[in-house]
Amino acid sequence: MGGCCDSSPEPSLSLRERMSLSMRSISGRLTLAVAIVGLAVFVVVGSLLQWALRRELERMRERDLDGRADVVAHFLDEVEAGDDLSELRHHLDDVLIGDGQLRIWLIADSGAVVYGGKIRPTTQPADTTAAVGKLTIWREDGVALTGRSFRVKAHGPVPDGVALIGVDTRGDQRLLSAYLGALVFVCGLGVAALSALGAWVARRELRPVRELSMEAAAISPRALSLRLSSQGVSAELEDLVDSFNRALDRVQSAYEHLEAFSADVAHELRTPLTTMISATEVELARERTVAELRDTLSGNLESLHQLTTMVNDMLFLARADQGGTAQTLAVTDLRLVAGQVVEYFDAVLDERLQRVDIVGEAQAPVNAALVRRALANLLSNASRYTPAGRAISIQLSTVSPASTDERVAITVVNPGEGIDPAVLPRLFERFFRADTSRQGSAEHHGLGLAIVRAIARMHGGDAFATSADGITKVGFTLRSRETSLLPGDGGIEPHGDP
Repeated sequence: MGGCCDSSPEPSLSLRERMSLSMRSISGRLTLAVAIVGLAVFVVVGSLLQWALRRELERMRERDLDGRADVVAHFLDEVEAGDDLSELRHHLDDVLIGDGQLRIWLIADSGAVVYGGKIRPTTQPADTTAAVGKLTIWREDGVALTGRSFRVKAHGPVPDGVALIGVDTRGDQRLLSAYLGALVFVCGLGVAALSALGAWVARRELRPVRELSMEAAAISPRALSLRLSSQGVSAELEDLVDSFNRALDRVQSAYEHLEAFSADVAHELRTPLTTMISATEVELARERTVAELRDTLSGNLESLHQLTTMVNDMLFLARADQGGTAQTLAVTDLRLVAGQVVEYFDAVLDERLQRVDIVGEAQAPVNAALVRRALANLLSNASRYTPAGRAISIQLSTVSPASTDERVAITVVNPGEGIDPAVLPRLFERFFRADTSRQGSAEHHGLGLAIVRAIARMHGGDAFATSADGITKVGFTLRSRETSLLPGDGGIEPHGDP
């Protein structure tokens, strides 16, 4: 029973649906384009051939009429005596023998028909006495003839009048109609053959596109390492494949970072939550005094504050990743901002027997609160890893002063244990710690330097870090001109200030 259902045919598409699907495909559009071009070419060529045949038939008819007119004129010139009129009729009859399409009339100016019948034919123009050259002649049965006329001067038995010579062109018309039918048939076959050939060529040439589509369909979050193959594809598709593969590289990198970020977030949140749950379970396991419960609640509150700080930092970074830029910019003396940050850390620095020197001068259009926050993160890290009694310096400088892309650099320099060059490129990643065994690393959630880079990018700059010979330099750059800043999806204001 189930097998019959699985093998049932899919619903057939209507003709209109199949045509619509075909027109949406590249091969269908290419086939249609080839058919249209072929039809246009065949129509033009057929029309030219039909025109050429008609033109040639008309030319042959003109030559034939001119020749017959010369013969008739010759016979008329030979008429000298009265008896020659019957001889003239005999000669004209000979001209008509074997040519059922030809007619000859001799019409006197008086209107009498000398030769050609008893009834004067209708002509266009109607005045045959003055007609000389081309004209149309209607026979007694109403058939139109293409004709010639010329004046005849009276001599012998021939009066003054006009000679009419007409030829029936219906045979030529039948020939043209038959030729047109043959052309239509041949052109139709040609268009059909060309369309079929175009469809075959389009399918053959677009086969790599279908193969690339199948390769792309095989890519999934579980197989992000797969890439499209550029072997055997055209130059145009090779560029597309390269661009698509580069996009996949970016997607894979972003996906891996997202997975790592999600895992780091889960890990960072699990530790304080586990601590609070364990402490609460222990307290609830037996009767506790108010003081004991207060201590537990105080510890839980401290953990909650840490979680709040982490969540706020993650929200800040998420908004920054969406292209947000710093708002409420004002040209600010960065030395003054650095002094405010150092003053904020006075107590910590005194406890660790450290001092901070501010070197240089610089100004830039910044959000002062955001810059203070970034500088506070850098100074906090530098103080944590600087030996007691040593000095930390905050250096303010201008980068590329002669360039249109002038920047201001804020660098925090501290002595102490260096950072492995292998981890320097990852120093500004979220939740990354260069060495978790270093003193104080567990007290911080690893978002400080990521926030520094985010704030720098919100001001049109970037973060940097170097470490060599026991000296570590970590800092960030800022655009020195407010007009240089690119608009983002929205402005970001600080939610905290050191």
